[in-house]
Amino acid sequence: MILLRCAQPVSRIIRLTIDDIIRDDDQVLLRLGDPPSPVPEPVAALLLEHLDRRINMRTATNRESRWLFPGRRAGQPLQPGTLSPLIHKLGAHHAPQIPLVHS
Repeated sequence: MILLRCAQPVSRIIRLTIDDIIRDDDQVLLRLGDPPSPVPEPVAALLLEHLDRRINMRTATNRESRWLFPGRRAGQPLQPGTLSPLIHKLGAHHAPQIPLVHS
């Protein structure tokens, strides 16, 4: 939704933190710059639901993570190579496919 609605690249999306979601009375704002952008319904409701159900929060290394999309490693967000294929699979073909690097 952030990719399509706000035209943000995956590399920027994964760097968002929970502090970038602002609840201002009955409005939800997303801090992508200054000033924060209003998020319309139903996207706002989905974003708030995601805040309550973030992935990778049960692992001991991420219990206090501030990332909107926490990764599996402590202090790190989800990797673009993990998120891009998931977005593409959902039908958002505007998401650039980031090649996976195997070491």
